[in-house]
Amino acid sequence: MSAVVYLRNATQRYGERPALIQGDRQWTFLELDRAVERLARGLAATLPSGERVCLFMANRAEYVLLQLALERAGLVRVPLNARYTSFEVANVLADCGARALFFDRSTAPQVGKLDAPALWRAAVDGEDAAGGPSWRALQALGADAPAAAEPAFDALASINYTSGTSGVPKGVMLSHRCWLSLYKNMLIDRDIRTTDRLAHIGPLTHASGAYCTPFLARGAANVIVEGGKVDALLEAIGRHKVTSFSCVPTVLTRIVNHPEIDRFDLSSLRWIGYGAESIQINTLEKALRRFGPILTQNYGLTEAMMTCTRLMPEEHFRPGEGSASERLRTGSIGRPYSFVEVAVRDAEGKPVPGGEIGEIAIRAEHLMLGYWQKPEETKKVLREGWLASGDLARRDEEGFIYLMGRNKEMLISGGFNIYPQEVEACLSACPGVLESAVIGAPDPDFGEIAVAFVASEAGTALTAELCTAHCKPRLGIKTPKVWRFIEGLPRTPNGKIDKALLRRQHLESPGGAHG
Repeated sequence: MSAVVYLRNATQRYGERPALIQGDRQWTFLELDRAVERLARGLAATLPSGERVCLFMANRAEYVLLQLALERAGLVRVPLNARYTSFEVANVLADCGARALFFDRSTAPQVGKLDAPALWRAAVDGEDAAGGPSWRALQALGADAPAAAEPAFDALASINYTSGTSGVPKGVMLSHRCWLSLYKNMLIDRDIRTTDRLAHIGPLTHASGAYCTPFLARGAANVIVEGGKVDALLEAIGRHKVTSFSCVPTVLTRIVNHPEIDRFDLSSLRWIGYGAESIQINTLEKALRRFGPILTQNYGLTEAMMTCTRLMPEEHFRPGEGSASERLRTGSIGRPYSFVEVAVRDAEGKPVPGGEIGEIAIRAEHLMLGYWQKPEETKKVLREGWLASGDLARRDEEGFIYLMGRNKEMLISGGFNIYPQEVEACLSACPGVLESAVIGAPDPDFGEIAVAFVASEAGTALTAELCTAHCKPRLGIKTPKVWRFIEGLPRTPNGKIDKALLRRQHLESPGGAHG
């Protein structure tokens, strides 16, 4: 059993409704199911069950077709970020032992640099192929090939590689059971309707791709935003009557600060999801003013994909008197999904009292099987059915969880623990701050000090004095001692702030934190 059951059931119920849209191209549920079946048969006729297949392309309909077809054929999907270099691709190929790689024009230059003569490479937007059939030949092969044997419930479905900010990224193994449990969590706890149209602006290789199947199961349509650009998303919302989309906070920041946002018809939107990193308070307040209370915060990680906690639209505000801004639950990732258990634990694995800071531990059916060929690394994070997330948090009396940052990012300054995310949350409410990042740096007097990197909103001139005046009454000794004002914060390939690069560029250079 695998995710194919959802598409088949949905096809019987919603056959002629649109299921997948990209620009002027469209597939009904019937057309999508037939295309997936043909691809699955061609893939199964070419590769034995369990082989790893890498998908290396920009957001496009063919990615969705392959995601569904690989599941149906019993092959293991290995998503590769479209911004990977050829060196990064080669590392993943070598680590997982992939037998095939599908790509498109946007990633062809990187594929051309690979030294992998035995690898089957096929472009999904042309005839370029080596080591196996072309995209067109694969589909022709599938027209006459027998149906693939469906994979076992606990068989490996995908290997999703972590961002790899330190060393070689780890391959997270997710079974068909893991994915089905994730889909069930979404279908139970998220407001997904048959009339919905979900726009995909984030990489399908990451969180965005996890939304495809739950929406298909409900009879809703997936709309692929070409190029993944904010302008293209805003145009697509009006053109296709998009009802929902999910993105990282950086994209939401660009949307609410878009100089021409008023010219777009966004009236069809009924929910917006955000997650993957903390959101700027300024961005959140602007989004709520612009769109109303339709935002959902989602928290998950590669090892416990997507559905760990969520902050629903109505939960963004504390009950009681006061303005919406005063009642805003800033920094909260909400409460666990219905069938997910979350604990906040100390260094010895014991639950911490409410309000105290500890590490998030997760127990759920959608946890990873482990890291690919890394049993020792797996033992460090999977213990007695619980996943140690590496994220620090506190829990209030109502069960709402507030992230404080990664445990490896915490710094000790003059004997006081400083959590970068707490400082960033404070800074994000400072007028004129577009985004910020806080990093610890060695200091001869305090041991460590907090260094703040700040990007300003357009037309705003921020100074260390202004930022200090905002933070000091709220943070006291936790206020950053060094301020760096830069044009924009660097991002990793999956859109998160690249703190490792900030450290290398600004703190490990001559002069260091005080330079």
